[in-house]
Amino acid sequence: MLTVRFEYIHSWTNHAGFYMARANGDYARHHMDVVFSNGDSFRGTPAALLARGECEVALVRHKDLFSHQGGDTGLMAVAALNQCQVGGVVTSVASDIHRFRDLEGRTLGFPAAAYRLFAELKEAMAKDGGDIAKVNVVSTGGWEPDFRSIENGTFDAFVNVVWWEPFQGSSSFDRIVTIPFDSLGIAPHYSYYVCVRREFLARNEAVVRDFLRDIALGYRRAADDRDAAMRTLQDPLANVSPAVLEHTLDIIAPTWFDGQGHWGPMDIEAIRRYDHWMTGQGFMTVPESESLAAIDGGAITNAYLPW
Repeated sequence: MLTVRFEYIHSWTNHAGFYMARANGDYARHHMDVVFSNGDSFRGTPAALLARGECEVALVRHKDLFSHQGGDTGLMAVAALNQCQVGGVVTSVASDIHRFRDLEGRTLGFPAAAYRLFAELKEAMAKDGGDIAKVNVVSTGGWEPDFRSIENGTFDAFVNVVWWEPFQGSSSFDRIVTIPFDSLGIAPHYSYYVCVRREFLARNEAVVRDFLRDIALGYRRAADDRDAAMRTLQDPLANVSPAVLEHTLDIIAPTWFDGQGHWGPMDIEAIRRYDHWMTGQGFMTVPESESLAAIDGGAITNAYLPW
């Protein structure tokens, strides 16, 4: 059995390729019994679970990848889930907020622990000619805001994933406005890395290659065959409106592929630049010299992708 730990507390449309590969029988043809896992953080981050051997594959954030290096249990990134980041500002047409500087004088909901996103927001405000000090930033504590917090008047806007939380309300999609951090080139990075342990990879190179090939095909099918994607996601996401699933697939699908239409490739130099930004912001748990040494040592590799 090969257990995949997703990054969030529940599955969502960004996991479509994993589910499509299973539904199409690709894993089974390679003699893999693949199980998907979600959950809270009681036992630790997906990276911590992976390092302890509680799963074989995990979707991992940049900081967490480099927090778990060294020895056979050190983690390796073998693919990027998306070719961009997930965060940004979400608001409504009625708010008349169309760019970052329009947040001045408005109330913005912000997850309490999202320090990196706040650093990005400050940069975005400054780059757009705004002043973060003029924004009424309100912590949402441990709760993640979604569009219902705008509909009920709690916030004028909020910061979160721009591909999912905007559509967790009752408003028509044309009333929703998203302003991604990538729209201003703020700290560009990959959303999550698909990671394995070094020792697992050393023992199972063929398995990892087959697994990544299957996922890549799964994401291509999810993008090209909407009916099949909807059928596949109906079971794991039966509590979500089909209209929301379809709309989020429309938005997310282009982020899965690079300029050549390939899923998974990582630009190592871009990762170095993001690592430098993360270090400068004080968000890394290891010195920059260690994270760069890990990159040089193969902690991030495209060698097992089918391209």
